[in-house]
Amino acid sequence: MSLLQVFRNLSPKTRIGVGLGLLAWGFVGLQLSDRAEERYFKPTEEDVAALRELAPRITVVERGSGSGSGNGQKTDGTNNPE
Repeated sequence: MSLLQVFRNLSPKTRIGVGLGLLAWGFVGLQLSDRAEERYFKPTEEDVAALRELAPRITVVERGSGSGSGNGQKTDGTNNPE
C-alpha cells in the first residue's frame, strides 16, 4: 500500500490532525531555522572581505559618438549603415 492510500484510509478527523501537525512542524522549522542561521552561520569580517574580492567588478565605459562605434547606427537614431 502506498503512503497516499494509507492517508486516504484514515478518518477525516485524523486526516485533519495529520495535516495540522505537518503545518505546525513546518512553521516551527521555519522559525527555528532562521534563528539557527543567525546564531551559527553569521559571516565573519574575513568571509565578507573574501566575498568582496571574488565579486565581479563593473567598469562603465561611455560609448563614443564617432564613426568607430561599429553598431551601424547614425547619431540621429536611424539604423542605416553606410
